[in-house]
Amino acid sequence: MKTRDLLIYHGLPLLMILFPFVWVSIVGNDRMLKGEAGFVELSTALFLFIAIGISVSSLAITRRLNLSAYLKGWLVLLILGATYFALEELSYGQHIFGWGTPETLKQLNDQGETNLHNISALFDQVPRALLTIGILVGGAIMPLYRHFRHAPLSENNRFYWQWPTMDCVTIGLLVVLVRPVFEVFETHTINTGETKEQLIALFILLYCLSIRARLKHKAKAGSANAAE
Repeated sequence: MKTRDLLIYHGLPLLMILFPFVWVSIVGNDRMLKGEAGFVELSTALFLFIAIGISVSSLAITRRLNLSAYLKGWLVLLILGATYFALEELSYGQHIFGWGTPETLKQLNDQGETNLHNISALFDQVPRALLTIGILVGGAIMPLYRHFRHAPLSENNRFYWQWPTMDCVTIGLLVVLVRPVFEVFETHTINTGETKEQLIALFILLYCLSIRARLKHKAKAGSANAAE
């Protein structure tokens, strides 16, 4: 693996975990880290918007290579899911522009915000739990299994493009372990709920980046073969 890829796929996730502790040790407080306008929440949305841009780019490459409609549908699903996640994190712009919450929604929302995830577990805990399970199985267990069994994915596999690779293992493990580990150590430097959402967003970003890297490699190989 190239140094650049090593830093992006494995160094960046570890940096996201360590950064709050380094920040507090230097600055002496966590005011810039927590809350709706804090680093953790804003970086969560930023990761998702970058992931959306990367997925749009991947969709263009997929069409150029005339790959399966199944992959195109998956990329569209990623774009829609990341968009929903990002807009919910920002309460559809409320935390940026500071508008008031409509009275009807305020009565339903347990934090008085313009979003869905504070209305029902169906829009919050359930999607988060499903994402965590998917990340555990697809982003950690299966890549490690294939790696140690020396069984790389074949492009003939129907889910070749959808399965995360070893690039996603570090962030996948962090998503799953962040809550139990930091609750055991009872740290107050980070909000484990906010940090887990940040790591899930980073997983989505790195996963989308990994797909695009594979697509670009295929496109480059196809161009080289055509030139021969």
